[in-house]
Amino acid sequence: MGRLRKFWSLTRREKLFLFEACILLLLSKLSVNTIAFKRIDGFLRAYWNDHPRARIARPDDMKNDINLINLSLSRGANVLPWNSLCLCRSIAGLIMLRRRGIPAALLAGVKSLEDSSLHAHAWIRAGDGVVNWNSDGSSDNSAFAVVLSIGHESFLVRPQH
Repeated sequence: MGRLRKFWSLTRREKLFLFEACILLLLSKLSVNTIAFKRIDGFLRAYWNDHPRARIARPDDMKNDINLINLSLSRGANVLPWNSLCLCRSIAGLIMLRRRGIPAALLAGVKSLEDSSLHAHAWIRAGDGVVNWNSDGSSDNSAFAVVLSIGHESFLVRPQH
């Protein structure tokens, strides 16, 4: 009952974002589990790799949308009955961001662990920050060697130094 009450307390916009996030998380989970990643990569590069069609006018609007997308994906992953891996969340996040004209790139990387095994992780770089889905909540991806990049980091908004 608590989840239903929380859902009804959301604004209309938050409900729409949450619904979109759940649908995209479902589709990305099914895709990752059933389709060769070569085909998923080809689809993402064909439809979501180009420059954004429409840019958001104000950086505040872009930052608000990025935060709402991140929150919606987290909420969606919490209510769905399966574990949403970082790759599924990143695919869904990239599509949600690019649909709104927000420049973004999906990055996947690997790092070597103490026992000589590899650990893989996927994350999104959008706007001036990283939208990250680490299980420990950290946003430090510098230890990962990037092996895949979908989207163009070159047109992302960089912080002024």
